[in-house]
Amino acid sequence: MRLFQILTRQVATGKIKVTQKLLHRLHRETDGKHHSKPHARKHHGFTGLFCVTLAVVLTLSICLARESIAIGPQPGQTASATYSAAALFNQANACARDGKPGVAILNYERAQLLAPTDADIAANLHFVRAKAGLPDASENWLTRSLTCVRPNTMAWLGSFGLVLAGMSILLVRLYPQRRLTLHSSTFAGALLAASAIANAIVMWPKANEAVVIVRDAPALTSPVLAAEPLFKLREGETVTVRAEHKDFELVQTSTGRSGWVGRADLSRVVPQSSDRSQPPNRT
Repeated sequence: MRLFQILTRQVATGKIKVTQKLLHRLHRETDGKHHSKPHARKHHGFTGLFCVTLAVVLTLSICLARESIAIGPQPGQTASATYSAAALFNQANACARDGKPGVAILNYERAQLLAPTDADIAANLHFVRAKAGLPDASENWLTRSLTCVRPNTMAWLGSFGLVLAGMSILLVRLYPQRRLTLHSSTFAGALLAASAIANAIVMWPKANEAVVIVRDAPALTSPVLAAEPLFKLREGETVTVRAEHKDFELVQTSTGRSGWVGRADLSRVVPQSSDRSQPPNRT
């Protein structure tokens, strides 16, 4: 009806007059309709390819995550070689029974990083600390909620969130009628990515934490053997490493005291590459 009104306009004499302006207008409208379908097919092809790529990436991510979680003691390998939460937990129990609270607390701490929601690890760690006269680390509810998932798992979730948010931002231009759903997906992806970043920020101090694995480790005024001792650290105490110099490390206790301690008297909670193959068994 609208095209008929455009094409036909009655004048006073009763004749039909088609102007050049109306013809140009009709030409623009018909061209727009004819060109819309090829663009739509192109967009659908791009969207399909993007979704297939996303599915492949997510499938590989899930497979790798499941493989890393399923790693356990393998035939012919020692418990320390696999470096699993169960192996560290058993090793910590053995050290606790042998009267080595420092090594026991260290292995409990490492096992808790791999299995943060394991109640047995938390209970045994609390028991050994209490027996050694050491307080538990104070954590607020936000820190506990951010560290309730393994760091590797949070990294995969953060990657998935970035991909989900990016795909939603692209698709919202192709499907504006589904803007609400796609905006919700963007928000969910951004939330996952933000959670992964927050988890990394909270876990970052763990990289500088170390546990005293000997009894009465001396903290010196300078990184030399002849330096004057300032105080002694209790076995199993957790300290923060601030600097390194040759065979000494500058540590800070939970009370704020600082001193240089021999590297052989400490072991990092997050182990170095050499620590995994040779776990500390010092007395």
